[in-house]
Amino acid sequence: MVVPRVAWILCAALGVASSGDLGRPAEAHLVILHTNDVHGQVQPRPATWLGGEEPPLIGGLPRLAAAVRTVHEEVGEENVLMIDGGDWSSGTPEGLLEEGAAFVTAMAAVGYDAMCVGNHELDHGAASFKGTAARAMAPAVLANVREKSGERVDWAPPYRVFERAGLKVAVVGLLSQATPSITHSDTKEVIFTDPVEELSKVREELGRDVDLVLPATHLGVDTDRALARAHPDLVFIAGGHSHSYLREGVLEGDVLIGQVGSKASNLGRLDLWIDLETDEVTRREYQVMSLLDEPIEGARVERVEELCGALLKATEANMGEVIGELTAPLERARSSVESSGAGNLIADAFRAHFGGDCAFQNRGGIRCDLPRGPVTRRDLFELLPFGNHPVLLELEGVHLEATLRQAVEGTAHTGLEVSGLTLEVSNEEAPKLLGVLVGGEPLDPARFYRVVTNNFIAEGGDNYQMLRKAKSVTHDQILLRTLLERSFADGPLTPPTDNRYRVR
Repeated sequence: MVVPRVAWILCAALGVASSGDLGRPAEAHLVILHTNDVHGQVQPRPATWLGGEEPPLIGGLPRLAAAVRTVHEEVGEENVLMIDGGDWSSGTPEGLLEEGAAFVTAMAAVGYDAMCVGNHELDHGAASFKGTAARAMAPAVLANVREKSGERVDWAPPYRVFERAGLKVAVVGLLSQATPSITHSDTKEVIFTDPVEELSKVREELGRDVDLVLPATHLGVDTDRALARAHPDLVFIAGGHSHSYLREGVLEGDVLIGQVGSKASNLGRLDLWIDLETDEVTRREYQVMSLLDEPIEGARVERVEELCGALLKATEANMGEVIGELTAPLERARSSVESSGAGNLIADAFRAHFGGDCAFQNRGGIRCDLPRGPVTRRDLFELLPFGNHPVLLELEGVHLEATLRQAVEGTAHTGLEVSGLTLEVSNEEAPKLLGVLVGGEPLDPARFYRVVTNNFIAEGGDNYQMLRKAKSVTHDQILLRTLLERSFADGPLTPPTDNRYRVR
């Protein structure tokens, strides 16, 4: 099959090669490998979605590194480009060591050529990220963040250019404009520009100096689609942020978009064959390789194995301790208008801690499900990996109602899990908030309520700006996961699975 030139941007520089050129092949074979949302995953984890009492283990940096090495040996390193779509370290105890630098060092050793900056790279602030990237020698890319002066920030270069398979390829980093509402507050001091417009500027800067422009994005699939519609001649977008598992990729027009889930569970591979006489992509093959098997003999990468071993040694003594037991699985919500055992348990723990009238937790901060059985401190870390603590707000009812309306009607970045509240919602494709009960009584817009939440959304995170109108704010620096750990002190826990959303 011949893919039309309009579908695959290969600039005029390709036309100089032909079968008659000394030592140059008539056809180039370029292999693009990609990951996204690795989130600090050093070791394999149970693939619970595959079912069974003892699900198989999947992923982790050592398996990923071995898979990359195998591809290098198959097609030659000079024909392979390895990229990541952002959110490198935050999510595990190992990922937090040295504010991420120790894990990112191990991740870079896998063999990445370019790594898009994700929103969680900025969890500790821009200065910390710059130091982490430098110490770890991470090949970061980020084009669409600018100082108020209009200059691009110096956190990372906007793109990196590589010579692979006889081609010059530019990898451009693009980060979500929602980042200031979901990470460190200092990101509000810079400007996150429209990725569509910024990519246009980068392509003007690059001109005909490169043969292929490849966006590595942390935008989510929907925004990647918009990027593809605006730049319909792109070959491929290596995405991230939405944790989407796109088994065959998705096409937007002629642009292929790839994402491979999260947690170093899979490796995406795109093979392109390019006829250097006609400048056409003559064949393409895309696959997602699941890292379910132990590496074959000789494939392991010693440097990655050593770095990962050191990370686990630094955390295991504390994190491996069993702190309690679950009598049933602890699961996240499967619908925007239902609560979950995980969310109920967390929100109940906050409310009890401060004795509040009600409490809520942002769903985006609950990062995994836990099976029935023993629970380790590592399990709770992976459930609540961010360094958040509980906050008591004295909040007027009108602002509490507005916050809950955002959660139900989708104008915040993520929904809420609640305690002490019943949310009455419409049974529609786009639900509406119809009423709120606080402690079983209708919400009074003029009354002040004792509302417990975490410091991230109390400060306006996930776009919950109404919480910044609180009359008073009381912080307790205990970590949320430590607070939850105390819930196991009295014996095995049964997750509360009552639905705190009432659909009518």
